[in-house]
This record gives sequence, C-alpha cells and structure tokens, in this order.
Amino acid sequence: MGLIKDVGDTLTYEVRGRVAIITLNQPEKLNALNGEQYLQLAKYVEQADREEGTILTLIQSTGRYFSAGANIADKGISNSDYDMADLFSREYWLDKFVSRNVYLADLFHNHTKILAAAVNGPAIGLSAALLALCDLIYVKEEAKFFLLAPFANLGLVAEGAASATLFLRLGWSKASEALLLAKPISGRDLNNLGFINKTYDGQFKTTEEFNTHVHDELVQAFSHLHEQSILENKQLLKANRDTLINSATTRELVKGLNKWVEGVPQQRFSSLHQKEIKHKL
Repeated sequence: MGLIKDVGDTLTYEVRGRVAIITLNQPEKLNALNGEQYLQLAKYVEQADREEGTILTLIQSTGRYFSAGANIADKGISNSDYDMADLFSREYWLDKFVSRNVYLADLFHNHTKILAAAVNGPAIGLSAALLALCDLIYVKEEAKFFLLAPFANLGLVAEGAASATLFLRLGWSKASEALLLAKPISGRDLNNLGFINKTYDGQFKTTEEFNTHVHDELVQAFSHLHEQSILENKQLLKANRDTLINSATTRELVKGLNKWVEGVPQQRFSSLHQKEIKHKL
C-alpha cells in the first residue's frame, strides 16, 4: 500500500514506491477544476518534484474525463456575487489568473522527474495545455479521447504554453485548427501525430484498472535503467523547448490578462453557464 500524503475529496497525492501519483477525483464534474483546485494541482506537482526517492510523477483521473478544464460555475470565473470593480481590475486578475497560471506552466515545464499522464478521457482547456507539457501520455481509449483548446470560444487566448506545445507536438496545421477554430482534435489524429505514446483500446473495463496498469507498465519500463541518465536525458530534451515555452507563457499571460480586464471572458463564461452558447465539442 502506498503512503497517502493527502486524501482530500477532489485531488489526492500518493507515493507508491518510486512513483508519486496525483489523482483528479471529481468524476461527477468531469474533473473540471476551479482556481483553488488548479493551485492545489500545482502544489502537488511541486511536491512530487521534491519527493526523495521517486523517478516518476504520474497524473491520472477518475471517471470518464481526464479533465473538462475550468469549472465555469466557479465564482472566480462568473461575475455573480463579486464586486464589479474587482472583476475588471488588473490587480484582481494578476492574483486570480496570472500568478496561478505562470506557476502551473512553470512547474509542469521544469519538472525534473519523468512526468506522465494516464488519460482516461477528454482533456479540455488549461488541463489540455498542461497535458501537452507531460513527457509521456497513455490513453485508455483512442476513440473516446479528444483534446479541446476552447480559448477562442471563451474570449480568451492560449494558456499554459499551448501556443508553443501544440505547434511543437501537432504541427502548424493541427495547432491552428485547435487554437484558431477551437476545434476538437480527435484521439485518432493525436495518435497519428505522435502526441500519444500508447493506447489500450478495449483492454480495460474501468478507469481504475487502466490507471493501475499504466503505473505498473511505467515502473517496469524504468526498473532496469540508470535513473540519473533518465533525468539528465530529460534535461537535454527539455533544453530544446525552453526558449519557446518560456516566451509563449509570457506572451499568453499578458494577452490573457488584457482579455480579463476587458471583461470578454466573464461574459462568455456567464453565457456558457446560462447555456446561451455552447462549448465547441
């Protein structure tokens, strides 16, 4: 049995041998996260990076979605019950948006351990951007997986370095479809383009079985390797994207901050919450 560091309802952190496991655990909400939960995810990723004796950080979910992105019912997004002066101030969004997002993107990008994801279903928004910063991506069922970057539908711009990672991992054409048209990219396309390391179509009846198998397969994969070489090779690989990721994060956050101050995303999220407009699924 692993050592449970936190058994909160929505995110959990566990160390199991040489692996730190972070689980998104809100299946009834499709693992959509509010601001505080994204911040907790960041703290767990940072904790995993500092964990003594581990070589791998594995992010997994419960239910049928990896993560539906931002929780549009979150009071930090919709404009109900908040002072209007706050909702259109730079100070508010520097705190609620910029600081958290730069913290998240930096932690994922600069994670020193192997960063892997067991993907049980679709990934949307900021969660999809963070997924694109993982080293290894294992998908339960290709046909039930898609990646959606709905920023243009929300009156936002790319987040989490997605303007760089999607271009690097999918190529210009598919990255343009994803970001300019807010078009879902299918599991089939993602697999063909090399975004996915492996799929297990039809092999597992439950997400729990899938998560356990991915963990065990990864442990077996690195069990006879020289661990310091693994970490050094990761740093060599990462060095090739450092400049692109860091510059993309800065540009995204400045443009994103301006959009929040203009009030466009607040209105779009409110319209989504009221079902006046729909996600482009």
